[in-house]
Amino acid sequence: MGIRQTTPQQVIDEYIAKKVKAFEAAAIRSLCYVGEMCLNAARNTVSYTDRTGNLRSSCGYVVAVDGKVVKRSNFATVMDGGEGSKNGESYALELLKTHNSGFALVVVAGMDYAKYVADRGYDVLDSAELLAQEVLPQMLQTLGIDPNISDEELLGIGL
Repeated sequence: MGIRQTTPQQVIDEYIAKKVKAFEAAAIRSLCYVGEMCLNAARNTVSYTDRTGNLRSSCGYVVAVDGKVVKRSNFATVMDGGEGSKNGESYALELLKTHNSGFALVVVAGMDYAKYVADRGYDVLDSAELLAQEVLPQMLQTLGIDPNISDEELLGIGL
């Protein structure tokens, strides 16, 4: 006696599509939450004096799925840092070009001198990066994903 499928394939396909869509929405929300936490940590640091507002204005994040932006921070202008807002968003989108499959969270300080300030011992994105490394594995576990899984295993690619 064999096994027969009694549920129509369309019903199964719709159920799976609904579950995938719910998972994607939860993953996007989680990445946005981590992005906001990182942004707050970066903008609230008092380790350096931001004379123009450009460095803090250039801080922000972009969340993408398969290389397409689905959410982004507003790269809000601080003080007179309009140039920083433009540079930050442009830099985040440029970095995103290297992540064209899967989910991506890109957090940036987009002024060209951000690395110089960080190299001098000031906290530009350091605390934000540490926060993401702490919080993201917990969120992955909440979504039912092993945070230690390799990209190949996550994507189902055999090695």
